[in-house]
Amino acid sequence: MTRPRVLVVDDDAAIVRGVCGLLGDEGFRTAAAKNTREAEALLDDPRDPPSVMLLDLRMPGEGGLELLARLSRPLPLPIVILSGEASIADAVRALKLGASDFIEKPPNPERVLTAVRNALALRALTEERERLLADLQQPGTLVGESPPMVALRATIARLGPSDAVALVLGETGSGKERVARALHLASGRAGRFVAVNCAAIPETLLESELFGHERGAFSGADRRRIGRFEQAHAGTLLLDEIGELPLDLQAKLLRVLEAREVERLGGTEPVPIDVRIVAATHVDLARAVTEGRFRQDLYYRLAVLPVRVPALRERPEDVAPLARAFAAELLGARGGLSLTSDGEAALAAWSWPGNVRELRNVIERLVLLGGASPLTLDRASVERALGLSEPPPPTAAPTALGEKPLRELLEDHERALLRAALAQEGGNIAAAARLVGMDRGNLHRRLRALGLT
Repeated sequence: MTRPRVLVVDDDAAIVRGVCGLLGDEGFRTAAAKNTREAEALLDDPRDPPSVMLLDLRMPGEGGLELLARLSRPLPLPIVILSGEASIADAVRALKLGASDFIEKPPNPERVLTAVRNALALRALTEERERLLADLQQPGTLVGESPPMVALRATIARLGPSDAVALVLGETGSGKERVARALHLASGRAGRFVAVNCAAIPETLLESELFGHERGAFSGADRRRIGRFEQAHAGTLLLDEIGELPLDLQAKLLRVLEAREVERLGGTEPVPIDVRIVAATHVDLARAVTEGRFRQDLYYRLAVLPVRVPALRERPEDVAPLARAFAAELLGARGGLSLTSDGEAALAAWSWPGNVRELRNVIERLVLLGGASPLTLDRASVERALGLSEPPPPTAAPTALGEKPLRELLEDHERALLRAALAQEGGNIAAAARLVGMDRGNLHRRLRALGLT
């Protein structure tokens, strides 16, 4: 591994010799410049650019503040300011321009080493944040280097070029849609990636959503509408939560898979399609077949290429990289995530019943509550975000008996429970319905009755 190179920019030769000697003794490589022109030439060297710059504010000609103001944004490297004559206003301006630290002359050796090491740590954090954010923004990129994720990527690379139906299996929130997108990218198909959640669309609208309809097919159909199968022509269609598909639509889907054509509602002519089908579910479809909730012939047709997505608890070493990636996404240019060793251990020890979706929700909660950037997480903050800290005892009931009729008190309690169920399941109506033991249609009706959306 290449040792970091520190650029020292100062017109005082004695300062340069002392600082470079100190850094060299500590294992750093050094370069020196006596003015901003020489400094810029070293910054632009593509063969061996410096990792950190120590920059004097007062030099003949252009000073350090002027160079700092001219550099590109974000700064190309961390910059620590050196000065023996600067005012408080100069220090404040330097920090506002992006300097990571400020050292007074004559520089104290420990202070110099601490500032350089902190600047290198900041650079590493920034580079990791940018890399993880770039990964996360790629729709088919799967973050993590654990053995299960390495194996999953190998499976995707092997199965991606096939046009055969793929069945993505995994728990709620484990990242099944991201795996489906990765399969689409690996396929090289020129068309779009189109996703439809079979559990999120009311049963009365699902057939039209999938297959489309002709004008006049039903009341309100004032024009032709192209369904999701046709939208995904030459591309990939993800049928998410396929286990929630009603039995009558399962029969129609089977015909589409076998004939490779769809017929719009109200239509008379079949429409040929060239679509790679990826189905996804957290449901045990084999069990659903034995219980009569899923067609056996459709199950065998879908399960040609099964792809299992590991639960997050099966790959604890991926929790910290995912957490940093989500923090990078949520904080943007404001910074990234710094994890203490006990904070990282607390994240890895949690069972993550909601999987990657739950982890993202936790990081979002911490970002909203934390304020500071980069966001620093220790065990206590992680446990608070996970709800493991013991809450303070209530001082009084939120609503005393007699202030509201019993019906309204019960509705308030039901509203709170349903909000919690939806939050835990990431807004997935079908999953929330299973969690509270309700039919999906009944849950829709209760949410409307209680004024929840």
